[in-house]
Amino acid sequence: MPAANPPLVVNFRERWAELRLARPPRNVLDRPMLEALAAALDDLAARSEPPLLFLAADGRHFSTGYAIGEIPEEIFHRDPAVRAAHPFELVMAKLVHYPSPVVAAVQGDAWGGAVELLACADLRVASTKVRLGVPPVRLGLVYSHTGLRRLLRGFGSPLVREMLLTGEAIGAERALQAGFFNRVVPAGDLDTAATDLLELVARGGPRALRGTRRILTLLEEAEVLPDAVVDEIAELRHASWSGEEFRVAREAFLEGRPSPFGGN
Repeated sequence: MPAANPPLVVNFRERWAELRLARPPRNVLDRPMLEALAAALDDLAARSEPPLLFLAADGRHFSTGYAIGEIPEEIFHRDPAVRAAHPFELVMAKLVHYPSPVVAAVQGDAWGGAVELLACADLRVASTKVRLGVPPVRLGLVYSHTGLRRLLRGFGSPLVREMLLTGEAIGAERALQAGFFNRVVPAGDLDTAATDLLELVARGGPRALRGTRRILTLLEEAEVLPDAVVDEIAELRHASWSGEEFRVAREAFLEGRPSPFGGN
């Protein structure tokens, strides 16, 4: 039998490497996709001159995030070591701590964990029709504090509270106004706009770019929560994953039925 198409395609340019999600139309962040991302990030980061990074995707969606029927207990586990070892958390950490700047081109909608993935980039360019949504409450789930912190940095607290508490998606223009997107352009201009932004970044000295990104990351990651607070968050998240709300909401979603919490 012929080999399946790889979930991730890596293309090399003169100054940057492109990581392209290549399982359209949804580009689900399943284990094969996450493991491919982790391996590519490890390979690029280990080079003597880690290239600039360009994140992109094929198809209708940038990514619909995790498959609802396959959300694992590990990322809701009480033990932080178990959570940190899951491929999703590994990819987020590797992307945040990647040595060189990261630019993302967003051609389609992003949902859940895919929005957090984009929040790990330094600069983001989007098509005008893009929507972003983080709806875990509609599944009876509590999002991670590390992910929420990244979303707060990207969107600001008022908009994150609206997105998380209502579960409603926002459009590209609102994300641009909040500062999450650096550019919003017509779909036909997306590749050019992203390349132009990469060219601007590439004018900097490679060591200066790496040093600047590292300092910015250290400043943003410096806040440490007390152990008791982290434990409380872990208990809230695990209780949501193992509780009745998630069970009935997941069943309704997978069977195409309306939300058990009311509305559509």
